[in-house]
Amino acid sequence: MSATTHSVKVVRQITTSGVLAALAVVLALTIRFPLLPSAPFLMYEPTDVPLLLGAFRLSPLWVTGMSAVVAVVMGLTGTGGIIGTVSRFVGSAALALTASLVYQRLAGRRRGKLVSVVLGILVYTLAEIGMTIILGPLFFGDVRVALGFILPVVVPFNLLKGTLNGVAALIVDAGVNAWARRRSA
Repeated sequence: MSATTHSVKVVRQITTSGVLAALAVVLALTIRFPLLPSAPFLMYEPTDVPLLLGAFRLSPLWVTGMSAVVAVVMGLTGTGGIIGTVSRFVGSAALALTASLVYQRLAGRRRGKLVSVVLGILVYTLAEIGMTIILGPLFFGDVRVALGFILPVVVPFNLLKGTLNGVAALIVDAGVNAWARRRSA
């Protein structure tokens, strides 16, 4: 690969990751609502939609960097504090990184994106269970309360949030791909 070709690729990666990370922050700041009445402090945000779009187009390293940038920016805006920032990074990185790694292996296969998103959602949910075990006692003040939230709240919330974001990402990705095919024809 020539130096010019490599430079163009790097510029595209920087631009794509920057635009998608900025979009993730805008979505998180403008679309926020609770999904479960039992945990109104857990807010749905479509932040992971742009990160999943990045997972289909960028390397796992770029997607992890995007997750970090979004988590830090959201932490600086005052949404979630340090616990929310760490949890947001771990969850989003688990989802997008898993989707990116799986999609790299399955690219070109008929259901590659769907499989990568489903596996990403499962890893995301497991990561958020881990965050609840580790950070939950700091948030709730009691380890038993934190553990008591895992099955009735943490698992359904993260499966639902991950599914909503995954479906949205797949729909947007299909639209973007259709538009690009029409444009190049």
